[in-house]
Parts: sequence; structure tokens; C-alpha cells
Amino acid sequence: MSRELRAALTGLDPQYAKRLTDALNIYLANLHVVSAKLRNFHWNVVGVDFIDFHEKLQELYEEVALEIDRIAERIKMLGFFPLASMHEFVRYATLEEAPSCPYNTSTIAYAVVNDFAATARYLREVDKFVRETTDEFTINLFGDALGFLEKHVWFFTAYLERMDCSDSQKR
Repeated sequence: MSRELRAALTGLDPQYAKRLTDALNIYLANLHVVSAKLRNFHWNVVGVDFIDFHEKLQELYEEVALEIDRIAERIKMLGFFPLASMHEFVRYATLEEAPSCPYNTSTIAYAVVNDFAATARYLREVDKFVRETTDEFTINLFGDALGFLEKHVWFFTAYLERMDCSDSQKR
């Protein structure tokens, strides 16, 4: 079955399906970079918060793995092929990889905040043209993804925040 026919059968414009697929493949590439970085940090975290970060990073890369599958399946539903090689992921990703080395928890927190915030901004840009359609499936997919990303930006920025007692007593 042609992708144009599949799009038409589901009520989507074939040109929209192609444009969305291109955008989703960039998101998919970024998710793979994030996943690799989270595993790297999970394996190489050091310091006083080692245990908490080790466990949290595993939780995050497992959730990112589920999101990778959701996005790849959405691309297939649109009639296209998701990126599926490391070469393609690195080529299309807008996020940078991280070298394998020891990482303290502050460095990890900054990296997670930066990557998750950049990913959220990217999804919001794509969401602008998605909302011009009746593609409720993708709108809901993005809503769930943004909720996950924003929650963890909040968690890790709260971890990084420093507040002394005099600041808290003023409130």
C-alpha cells in the first residue's frame, strides 16, 4: 500500500505526513542520543548522590526507550521508515553526544536539563504545524512527551538550585 493511500485512508494529507515524518525522525535521532547519554551517565556517575542518580538515570533511559518505540511506530503509521542506524542518529540529531568518562551529579543534571529543554523546544516548534491539522494522535503523543520532559527539567533544576536559609525565611 502506498504511503499516499495510507495517509488518505486515515484522513491525513500526504504532504503533511511526509513533513511530520521528517520532523519525527529528527526527534527520534535526538532520543537515541539522549538514551546513549543517559546510559553513559548511569554507568559513569560518581559522587555522593551516586545511588540516587544511578537509579534515576536507569528510570529515565527506560522511559526514553518507550518513547523511541512510540515515535518509530508513529512514523510507520504514517507510511515511512524511521531512522534505525547509529550513523543516521548522529547525522540527524541536533543534540551532541557525551564522551565516556566519570561524571559528577551536577554535570549530569546540567546535561539532562539542557537536552530535555532543547527537546521540549523542538517539539513545541513541530507542534505548531501539527496543531494546524486534525492529527489528534500526534498532538496527544507530543503532550505526553512534553509532560515527561518538563517534569524532569523541573526535577533536575530543583536539584541544581541552591538556596540559603535567609532566602527561604523571606517568603
